[in-house]
Amino acid sequence: MTKTETQDRPRRRGRRAATGLALAGAATLAALAVPAAAFAGGGSISNTTLRPGDEACVAAHAVSSVSASGSANAPGLKFKIIGQSGAVVTGSGSPGPVTSWGAQTQVGWYNWQGEGDYTACAKNNGTSNVRLNLLVLNTV
Repeated sequence: MTKTETQDRPRRRGRRAATGLALAGAATLAALAVPAAAFAGGGSISNTTLRPGDEACVAAHAVSSVSASGSANAPGLKFKIIGQSGAVVTGSGSPGPVTSWGAQTQVGWYNWQGEGDYTACAKNNGTSNVRLNLLVLNTV
């Protein structure tokens, strides 16, 4: 081996090490910049007959948004979303007994109550049995 070849080896190793560290650092920064996958949760209730005064609810934990929808075979059910404080989420209640309904809230909206448990409910305020076709709560 000549003196020149011996001197180049440490330089190449140093460059390779520097390149490897730069790539590892870039990969770490890229991983930190990519947001974590959001957890989506929720639940549903379907095909349930509610007698007058009965209520059916489904609950889930929300980090940044909540949406809910429901439907019934006849007017008589009143729907709402209840926040973690126990209060009805402003603007989420149906105006009265309805056959279909939907509501949502999320971070930054005036009616967002913060991260926590949310519940969607359907209550029969009528005088006869009503079939709850579907009540769905979705959370992120």
